[in-house]
Amino acid sequence: MRASVGRRFAVLLLAALCLGAISGCRTEVRAARQQVSTAAFDEQHRPTAAAFFRSPLVSHPALSPDGKTLAGIVEHGGTELVFVRPVAGRDIKPVGKLQRTEYRGSKSIRALGWGGDQRIIVSLESPQLMAVGVRARQTRLMVVDLQSGRVNYLGKNWPFQAYSQYQDDVIAWRLPDDPDHILLDWWQPDQNGVSARRVNLDNGSMETEAHAQLGMIRWHANHLGQVLVGSGASRTGTQLFTVARVSPSDRFEEIVRFDSYREPGFEFAAFSENPQHIYVWSSGDGDRLGLYTYDLVRHAVGPLVYAHPEADLDGIWTSERDDHLIAVHYTTDRPHWHFFDQAMEREQAAIDAALPGTWNEIVEMDRDEHVALVVASSDVVAPRYFFFERAKHTLHPLFDAYPDLHADAMSPMQPISFQARDGLKIHGYLTRPRNAPPGPLPTIIHPHGGPTTRDVWGWDPEVQFLASRGFAVLQLNFRGSTGYGAHHRAAGYRQWGLAMQDDITDAAQWLVAQGIADPQRLGIYGASYGGYAALMALVKTPELFQAGASLAGVSDIIELLDNLDFYAFSDFNTPRVGDSWKDRDQLAAVSPARHADRIRAPVLIAHGTQDPIVHVNQANRMIDALEKSGHEVESVLYADEVHGFIDERNAIDFYTKLASFFERHLLGPRTQTASGAAPQPDTGTSP
Repeated sequence: MRASVGRRFAVLLLAALCLGAISGCRTEVRAARQQVSTAAFDEQHRPTAAAFFRSPLVSHPALSPDGKTLAGIVEHGGTELVFVRPVAGRDIKPVGKLQRTEYRGSKSIRALGWGGDQRIIVSLESPQLMAVGVRARQTRLMVVDLQSGRVNYLGKNWPFQAYSQYQDDVIAWRLPDDPDHILLDWWQPDQNGVSARRVNLDNGSMETEAHAQLGMIRWHANHLGQVLVGSGASRTGTQLFTVARVSPSDRFEEIVRFDSYREPGFEFAAFSENPQHIYVWSSGDGDRLGLYTYDLVRHAVGPLVYAHPEADLDGIWTSERDDHLIAVHYTTDRPHWHFFDQAMEREQAAIDAALPGTWNEIVEMDRDEHVALVVASSDVVAPRYFFFERAKHTLHPLFDAYPDLHADAMSPMQPISFQARDGLKIHGYLTRPRNAPPGPLPTIIHPHGGPTTRDVWGWDPEVQFLASRGFAVLQLNFRGSTGYGAHHRAAGYRQWGLAMQDDITDAAQWLVAQGIADPQRLGIYGASYGGYAALMALVKTPELFQAGASLAGVSDIIELLDNLDFYAFSDFNTPRVGDSWKDRDQLAAVSPARHADRIRAPVLIAHGTQDPIVHVNQANRMIDALEKSGHEVESVLYADEVHGFIDERNAIDFYTKLASFFERHLLGPRTQTASGAAPQPDTGTSP
């Protein structure tokens, strides 16, 4: 059983209003919608932002349990169309559609799955007005009966359904010999944790499989559809716990509770074909995250199953038919599987031989595991989907997600590494534009968000789009990133703007020293934490960068932590970021909005007005501080957008603006820095 995470961008774009009294152009939110070009290529025959960031040709592909039918979503002209088609044919049958609206109430489809062979379950996402005045997103499940054509809202009679936020936390789409039900995590306002419910797809009736427990976040079911494990956390998020039982007739027992910042522990990974054992993630006595067994009868962690010496394990693949262990996943410079199932390893080798040069992954099988849906992609290949017949070892092409993007026009991503100033090894990826001339290039450093995540080798539309505009792009897994062990991750705790930022500075200097980057054409761009890092780079090392851009970035850490409507988890934030009172001086020193007068380079800032993760006030504070200091700033606020894009028109508009911004400031004639002096090495001191 594997979880796949997709990323979709959103849309509600407003016309620009330029305020002539300031040096930049501040885009104000207005009611009139601005049109964006949907052409795939520009006058220079380069793929446009629309080619990279519009909805894929087909999204949310899902294989029916009998393996005969494919369902998915196509979007055209503001309409999302749910369709089915035989995997062995091309006749597409529409079974439902969602018309995108032009104002607040805009809906989109977030997920799609099968309920038996004759029902499709669709999760609709729409704005939800929270008590604090910010629209988060809420989801509602709709069931499409393929035989009758009837569409029903599944949760219309659920308790407190009008007040629930997410109704699509599906534990199991498929239950053996029971096509009429799914398993669902359900939270309601009178409970302090989620319960597990068996939901009837005909009438929406619920049966409780596991009662709500304080702090419970997620329930897990084995291949038989039995809810036997639950994962939870304390209100502050630092205390993690797991409950489990051997059979449905047993009581749940807590098998572990630990402070994830202060003591060792383990977390649930998957079920085992032995009902008395489960698999768990743990670092054991080492630094890297590995896979262990846990004995539910003896209440003891068993021997190590597998760990990689260089990287944390980050995924597990078990059979949905009997829970046997197939493989574990890890990422070094590229993604890898370590197989335990030799037959599946041979099949993976056959797929890889048929599709050389791409990372090929089985993402779904039929209930009998005879056929599979395969997705293939790479650094230069956008996702492509295939139907795989296991017995014959044959692949049949289904569709390309982005048919206008051709591999021979994309730019290869190369793994790199360098030593930070304190000797810590930092890994990353460098993408040089295809056919770029030798010598230093205009370069954009692109720090990831999180910050507890990492960049990986593979398809990245942001990177490829910027490379198509002539920029080299560096992604780096600075300290605090995941994937490289506990020490690397913990080295970033409480280091916003300090050692984490120094890694970015060291990366910039490494690029120049290696002759990769033109020191007078160096920019930085990021989103969320990456947006913070971009703004902080302009403050801390203004001599290094000629332009910087932030999407949904943090600008004032103290305001972020003090806003209890959004950031109530002080015990969670304190070890990672800092205490807003005890560390107030330090946090003020590394909050870009409080030091906007140090910035020399032009800045682009974009944000969604209804972002529930990083409040739009973070953008407004930075914009106001820059304008007050008389510095150049371009900004755009997208009405009703959240953290990232939901409507593709906003995504297309933003990336068009982003490319134009960097083209104007980095691709023009060679210039000095804003101060008129050539860039100088950073001393490493804090602002």
